[in-house]
Amino acid sequence: MGWGRYGMVVAMSISRRLTAIALAGALTLGGTTAANAQENPAEKLSSQAQSQIDSAAAKFISSLPQEVKDTAHKLGIKLPLLAGAAETLRYETVAHLEEAGHTKSNSAQSTAQKWANEAAAGKVSFEDGVGHGTANKDKGTGAIFKLTEKEARDRTNWLDRKGNPHNEPTGFGVATATDGKYVYIAEFFLN
Repeated sequence: MGWGRYGMVVAMSISRRLTAIALAGALTLGGTTAANAQENPAEKLSSQAQSQIDSAAAKFISSLPQEVKDTAHKLGIKLPLLAGAAETLRYETVAHLEEAGHTKSNSAQSTAQKWANEAAAGKVSFEDGVGHGTANKDKGTGAIFKLTEKEARDRTNWLDRKGNPHNEPTGFGVATATDGKYVYIAEFFLN
C-alpha cells in the first residue's frame, strides 16, 4: 500500500493535529458563545437595573417640593428623562394658563397634586389618555393626562404658543407625577 509504518504514523499525527485544532476551535467558539450567553443576562439585568434607577429617580423628583423644582427650572438645571419631561411640561402649562388670564391658586394646586398622585398610584381610570381625580370634585373641574415621555415633550412644544385669553379666568393648579413609565399631568380649575 505504500504507507508503511512511517506513513501511518504521519497520517495519524496529521489526523490527531487536525482533531486537536478542530477541538480547540470548537472549544474556543463554544467558550465565546458561552461568554456571550453569560453577557446577555448581565446586559438584561443592567437594563432592568437602569430602568429601576430611572423610575426611582423620577418618583423622587416628583416628590420634591414644587419650589425646588421651580428653582431648578429657573436655574436651567436639567432633570433626568421622564421627570425632566414632567417638570418642563408642568412649568410650560402653568405659563400658558397664566398667559390666558388664569391665576395660580394654592388650593387648586393641592388638588391637582392629589389627582396626579392618584394617577401615578394607579387609582384613576383613563379613556384615550384622559382621566379625573376624586379629590375636591365639588370645588372645581379639570383633567389628568397620561403621557409617555415623547407625548409630554410634544405637548410642551404645543404649549409654546400664545395662550388664548379666557373669558372667565379662574384660579388653577397644575401638578405632575410619574410612575416611572408615564407622566401624569393634572390641571384643576376652581369653580
